Amino acid sequence: MTMGQTSVLEWLGATYILGNTLLAYLYAVLAFAASLAVIHLIKTLGLGKLRELAKKTDTDLDDLALALLEKFQWFEYQLVALYVATRYVARGHAFDRTLNTVILLVFTYRAITLAQHLLSYWLHKVVSSRDLSGEARDSVVNGTQVILRSLVWVLAALFVLDNLGINISTVLAGLGIGGVAVALAAQTILGDLFNFFVILLDKPFKTGDFVVCDDIQGTIEHVGIKSTRVRSMAGELVVVSNSKLLASGLHNFNQMPERRVAFTLNVSHQTPMEKLRRIPGLLKSAVSAAKNARFDRASLTAYSELAVQFETVYYVTSGDFNLYIALHEEILLRIGDAFKAEAIEFAWFTTPVLRK
Repeated sequence: MTMGQTSVLEWLGATYILGNTLLAYLYAVLAFAASLAVIHLIKTLGLGKLRELAKKTDTDLDDLALALLEKFQWFEYQLVALYVATRYVARGHAFDRTLNTVILLVFTYRAITLAQHLLSYWLHKVVSSRDLSGEARDSVVNGTQVILRSLVWVLAALFVLDNLGINISTVLAGLGIGGVAVALAAQTILGDLFNFFVILLDKPFKTGDFVVCDDIQGTIEHVGIKSTRVRSMAGELVVVSNSKLLASGLHNFNQMPERRVAFTLNVSHQTPMEKLRRIPGLLKSAVSAAKNARFDRASLTAYSELAVQFETVYYVTSGDFNLYIALHEEILLRIGDAFKAEAIEFAWFTTPVLRK
């Protein structure tokens, strides 16, 4: 180092402005520039590699990471570099407090936006796997996002107040008392809201399922935050609260892996014994010939006063109600053709007419 350079450094180290030497300011500027350069390099290389990876993979997790990283703005990078630079100079208490408050507010807000993006990503994932209609999906997403975003903002506000040195115990106590009061006043609404999340996550039914609940029988048309709309078999729209729907023992016929069917046929007492012995075989053939039906058993069950009774049991290999109706009709028609070919008569019950 030459004499001139030494004298310049001595002058910089001996000259004070606002309590700091010019040399300290020089180090601070260099630290600021170096920090920005490092952050820019990491951002450029990191995001570039992540974009290349996102194009090669099928998963959307790398796309999610890329979207989260791209939310950071240059102002935030400059704020980080400023914080690093100020470590090289003497600072007043007011300056430190102001800078720390700005950093706290800026990065708390950024954390809120990242949390909201993650919650939105998770919510869309959950909803897309629930097979909801467009209207129901929008209702679920919008309603749930309002609740979750409000919760995130409340938690962020408490975090900021706590870091600013404000005692939040009183605030928490007030929120607790207010929360209890609101819960008592709106317990029915909150119950429906809670059961909405049960429906969303546990998936006891979905749009298009045929359900039976107490005196309600129909197809699910829309699942809302407070209520569910059911299109009854008569055609009218029934609106029922989510709490009632889950508390009443709901039967979902669309989620049956298969349907068990048992029915009884009555034949005349005049039917010869050899034909009675052939009837179980005829019933089995009628069921086995139908597609989507699995035969279980057919047997003579009773000699009643009015007829000889045969019971048939089979399984429809689907829970679809319309398929069951069509299949059962086909089997009954086959049985009718078989009985007609064998000259087997059904028993016809008549009500005697009393004459005076």
